[in-house]
Amino acid sequence: MAKLDRASMPQSDDAPDRMEGMVPGVRAGGFLFLSAIRGRDPETGKMIEDPLEQARRCLRNIEAVLAGSGATLAHVVKVTLYMHDLNRRKEFHQAWMEFFPKDPPARIAVGIADANASPGGKAHYALDVIALAP
Repeated sequence: MAKLDRASMPQSDDAPDRMEGMVPGVRAGGFLFLSAIRGRDPETGKMIEDPLEQARRCLRNIEAVLAGSGATLAHVVKVTLYMHDLNRRKEFHQAWMEFFPKDPPARIAVGIADANASPGGKAHYALDVIALAP
């Protein structure tokens, strides 16, 4: 049997801790796959309440997880944004433009029933990210 090109990504000290059984992401086939990235403050473990600041924290958390594997936001090729309230798109887009002012990755926003499920709690946004592995 051929060896699988798959490994869990390391936990970054600058990203929020994950619950048991959850990894920050997976490296496979030349890509990094991150899931359920939310706007939780890594120092307090609490969700940022302000939608714009929560969006910024989501993107900083992506940066932190990627950095643990030697990647940056420039490696990101696709982001799926899950939102329980599509009226919060404006705040997220403002933060997005701060982090990706030119040549942004592909992105789609999807309305879902609840982005607030534990351990997120009060999450306006949850992101899945695909990035090139460095």
